[in-house]
Amino acid sequence: MRFYPDQLASRLYFLVPMLLAMTLHAGADAADKPVFKHAFDGAPIDVTLKPGETETPALKEFKQTGTNVYRGDQAAVKSGMALYDQWCQVCHGADAKGKMGPPLVGGKHIYPQTATDVGMFSIIYAGASGAMQAFSKRDLTQDEMLKIIAYVRSLDAGK
Repeated sequence: MRFYPDQLASRLYFLVPMLLAMTLHAGADAADKPVFKHAFDGAPIDVTLKPGETETPALKEFKQTGTNVYRGDQAAVKSGMALYDQWCQVCHGADAKGKMGPPLVGGKHIYPQTATDVGMFSIIYAGASGAMQAFSKRDLTQDEMLKIIAYVRSLDAGK
């Protein structure tokens, strides 16, 4: 089959915009999803659930949009406070202003990614320097990590 220049141009006239639209739409979907990165090297983190762990609606939303729906939810914040007291306060202090671990409130972050919920989740999940171990390897679920983040953000609210 032979194409003449005017036939080729007319076919490209319709084909190119369609391909461009498909590419932009596919890119937008990927760009909207948060990327969880390790604090040390920025490598992507696999946030696959542990065996027996449940993907709650809040966790599913967070992984799709980066929005922590527990922020402002008083029951979740209260649960996050109990989890923070159990797992975090010994290093970060009861007020999250730092102790032997860095402050989690106030805007001065050792790891800049801590300023976002996705970044803080990544650090809790995969760990960082010093004593900050990967909580994905402990008895803390991803949903509980979101509740801890909601609590920490509540300490910084209105400041």
